[in-house]
This record gives sequence, structure tokens and C-alpha cells, in this order.
Amino acid sequence: MDVDLEILIADAERSGWAPGPSRRLADGIEARIVVPLSSRLRTALGPDEAAQLARVIAWERCLELAVDPPEDGVSWGYLANLVRWRLQDAVRAEVLRRRRHPLTPQLPEGEVGHGPALGEHLERIARELAAEGLPSKHSRRLIRAAADGPPFYRAGIVARVRRAGATRGQAEALAWLLRGGAGQPSALARLATGERATTVFADPIVRRWIRTASGRDLRFFGRPSRPVHRRTVDVEWLRAA
Repeated sequence: MDVDLEILIADAERSGWAPGPSRRLADGIEARIVVPLSSRLRTALGPDEAAQLARVIAWERCLELAVDPPEDGVSWGYLANLVRWRLQDAVRAEVLRRRRHPLTPQLPEGEVGHGPALGEHLERIARELAAEGLPSKHSRRLIRAAADGPPFYRAGIVARVRRAGATRGQAEALAWLLRGGAGQPSALARLATGERATTVFADPIVRRWIRTASGRDLRFFGRPSRPVHRRTVDVEWLRAA
């Protein structure tokens, strides 16, 4: 992907974040930001979680740059540095959490050995889903499908999770858990910034996402973000609904 970042952002913004230009920007993020992630970050956060967080951070920054670009312009190097710094913050938050709770054991689950670990935060989300009745193996399969982007806006996540066997309600709820939206950060983002898991999962909105993703709330239709917000990609979400 040799196209300048500024050109891809400008094309996507002018199109109203249509699927074609948005996909080209997402492909560029995957090739220039996600694939080159350091092994240290992948090891510290878990490969799936590090990649998904990098996608979300890069995409959200591109949405911000489309509205308020800096005078000096932007480049792939600028975006890569920003993503790396944010992931390093997530690693530091996780290290501090483990230091604060050094004697808190995490009991292994019987099915964890069937595949690679998702990463600390995605594993916690998987455990919450299992506690609501979704089999652990199934919850991990859906989470891996959600993280296997691009595209990694909500419509793309919903499509991948549905192909993995989830209902529409489950797919929508999992997209909110991992991607969030304008004014409502995802559970994954809140965990990555160091917020206590007990606080995150006590939030009534997050609890509803968890119940729906586990198949217990069939009335869920997603939590719409603010109408007419040019920094979101809700056009795609509406088309997928």
C-alpha cells in the first residue's frame, strides 16, 4: 500500500465513508500499521488483541484527521507512532494491574488449550460471555472472527461474526463490545486504557451487550450513536441492519 495516508483519508471522507474508499483505507492500515506491529507488543497483549486494538486506534485517529487535519500534514509514520504509543500505554496499564493484584489467580478453563490465547482483555470478555451461558469455545470463535479484519468498523465485524454462526443480535452486540461507537467506547477500549474490569462489566450498557452476545437478549438492535455525525461510519451499520 504505497498510497499516501492523506489521500486515502481525503477520498474516504469525500465519499461519505462509502465502502470502496473506506476499504482502501482499511487495507492501508492493515498493511502499514497492523502487519508491522512489533513482536513485543503482540506478546504482551496477545496477537489477536494487539492487532484489533491497533486497527481501532488507527481507524478512529483517521476519522479525527478527516475532520481536523494538522497543518503539517499526516503520514503513515505519524499514524504508526501514534498507534504504537497507545498500545504501549495499554501494556503499561496491564503491567500495573498485575502488580496491584499479584496474588489473584486466574483459574484455567478447560477449553483454553484448544487454541492460542486471545489476550488478557479479549479473554476477559470471553469469560463474561461464558458466565452468561455462551460456551467458551463458541465465544472465542466469535471473538476471533470479529477481530479478523479488515474492515474493522461495526458493519464489517457484524458480517464476519454472522458468517461464524452468530445471530444478528449477537453479532451487533459483539461489535459494540469490541468496537464501540461515537460517545460510547467499547468494553475492549475501556479495559485497554486501564479501567477496572469490575467497573466496565458493571456498566448496564456493557451488561446488555454481554447478555445479547451470549444469546440471552433477543430484543437488542444496537445502541445508535448520535445522528449525522461525520466522524462515524454508521452509514455502513445502517445498510447492514
